[in-house]
Amino acid sequence: MAVDTARARSKLLGLSLPRRGGPATNESTGLLFTLPIIFLFVAFNLLPTVYAFVVSLTTYNLFTPPTFVGFENYLDLLGNRNFWQAVGVTVGYTLLFGPASWILGFLIAMLLKDTIVGRDLFRSVFFVPTILSSVAMAVTWALLLRLNGPINGVLDISVPWLTNTQTALLGISLLGIWQSAGWFMVIFLAGLASIPESLTEAARIDGAGTLALLRHITLPLLRPVFAVVVVQTIVAGLRVFSPMFIMTGGGPANSTRSVAMLIYQEGLRDLRMGSAAAISVIGFVFILALTVIYFRVFRVREEIGY
Repeated sequence: MAVDTARARSKLLGLSLPRRGGPATNESTGLLFTLPIIFLFVAFNLLPTVYAFVVSLTTYNLFTPPTFVGFENYLDLLGNRNFWQAVGVTVGYTLLFGPASWILGFLIAMLLKDTIVGRDLFRSVFFVPTILSSVAMAVTWALLLRLNGPINGVLDISVPWLTNTQTALLGISLLGIWQSAGWFMVIFLAGLASIPESLTEAARIDGAGTLALLRHITLPLLRPVFAVVVVQTIVAGLRVFSPMFIMTGGGPANSTRSVAMLIYQEGLRDLRMGSAAAISVIGFVFILALTVIYFRVFRVREEIGY
């Protein structure tokens, strides 16, 4: 009653009282709720990234004060054979496990998208490897891929999966495929569930078969999903560390030493923190640039309808 009287008086005087729950209040409340996550992002993402760039401009071994050297660490990496070998290993691993994981995850999603007996059970079984410990799985697969291990025994072959420079990366990639296929299955299932059933039914009425549905409806509508999958694969490939470290230690002859493992060796083993930070910054810039380019190309293709 008092509020109404005050509003009536203010109206007579040509004044206006602020209303409860106005846009300014809502914006302030929303900002207040986002402050914790903003703080966490700045503290654990933004500041470490900036600090890594600063360290990359110095020579630092944890025991003596850092010495500013400018871009010398970056220039040294251009002629560093170990760096380029690690880049090649990382790219090779990504190409080996990525497309295979996409195809396997997509096929599993296509099989399990419809209502069948035991569908939920099968989905759970395929997803389990995704949530298991990477360290435990690396140890397990190292035992499976031994020369006298179960895989060679079942296949009746004698392949030195992890001790030969030609097969070591492939052996590690098998673990990556096994762990990633279930995750990609979930992503593709979400994408398939978003496809309107009316489009599929209309296409079937027009006589479209399974392959025609896949080519003209399913795959085009899953382009946003594939964009996410590709970016996640690139990030996972550049971050891979545990399988190489546990299964082969980067060997034989550094044939499985990834960029992430090189960062570990440069920084924590050899105490060349500046060099390790420079490699990290290059990886960050590469991922950021590739992601931006990929999504821009994807957006252009969406706009022209291709």
